[in-house]
Amino acid sequence: MKLYKYSLDKSSKKFICPKCNKRTFVKYIETETKNYLNDEFGRCDRESNCGYHNNPKSDLNNSYEVKHIPTPEPSFHNYELVSQSGRNFKENNFVQFLKTLFTPDEVKNAILKYLIGTSKHWTGATVFWQIDNNEKVRHGKVMLYDPETGKRQKRADGKAYISSVRSILKLENFNLNQCLFGLHLINETNQKTIAVIESEKTAIIMSVFKPEYIWVATGMKGGFKYENLKPIKDYKIIAFPDKSEFNDWHNKAIELNAVGFKIVVSDWLEQTDYKDGTDLADVYIDEVENIAPGVIRQQTATEITVNRIAEHTPEIRLLIETFELTDHNGNEIN
Repeated sequence: MKLYKYSLDKSSKKFICPKCNKRTFVKYIETETKNYLNDEFGRCDRESNCGYHNNPKSDLNNSYEVKHIPTPEPSFHNYELVSQSGRNFKENNFVQFLKTLFTPDEVKNAILKYLIGTSKHWTGATVFWQIDNNEKVRHGKVMLYDPETGKRQKRADGKAYISSVRSILKLENFNLNQCLFGLHLINETNQKTIAVIESEKTAIIMSVFKPEYIWVATGMKGGFKYENLKPIKDYKIIAFPDKSEFNDWHNKAIELNAVGFKIVVSDWLEQTDYKDGTDLADVYIDEVENIAPGVIRQQTATEITVNRIAEHTPEIRLLIETFELTDHNGNEIN
């Protein structure tokens, strides 16, 4: 198979365009090494408003032979590990934090829904299992939270406590191929709208605040991509990126919508004074921190938040229709 020596970067990363100064510039890379070329080589996505495109013309015909290497089959964990982790929740810091927000029944339902696990790797650690739409266990992320604040605990060097089941079990030949956290839930409901966020913690918390929708998590900033979203292509998707991640997710959504996805990306957090890294659960918790567990459904913090989103998100009509938001008199929120 012949490949060009240089090609446009296919990732979602964008740079400042040398012509229009917008972060819409896709650089050329060296295909074999994946290294970026100089800043002037690339193409601006604003084709009609800018149109800048500078390619390394002298090298574009310098092709080379590439041998096809089959993608290795993904490895899976035995489901028995999931069952074994589903205990000792009094020693699970994240579950104890959920109890400060929700009623016992709501916490129990969240545990069963997402198959939250407990790990002995660190005292109080949580296991977030990635189970795909075929009920295969692809990954187990192990994390440690503070039981009172719900924040990730960190070591003395500032790094968070995070590991994986495959690392803990020393599975050296395990071929990791991740999927969306919560993907297995699409097999258990007729709901056709999926909300995508980054954090597993946030997916679980939002599933209690708005249980009539499917909440899934990418698990990392770069997880909002075709490979992970492909199983939910036929669903309506509303994405809520963390503060500072809107541009990357929005640009990726444009690419995906061009091939048949139906994705709306909210930019509300980008327009707020919340610090970078803030996510939707942080906002909800901030809104209701002084409200007793169980009251949030009557107080409708969702209405408060989406009214704010409405000021900045052009697609608010779709958001309102999706979330079926009404006031206490049954009138649509404007």
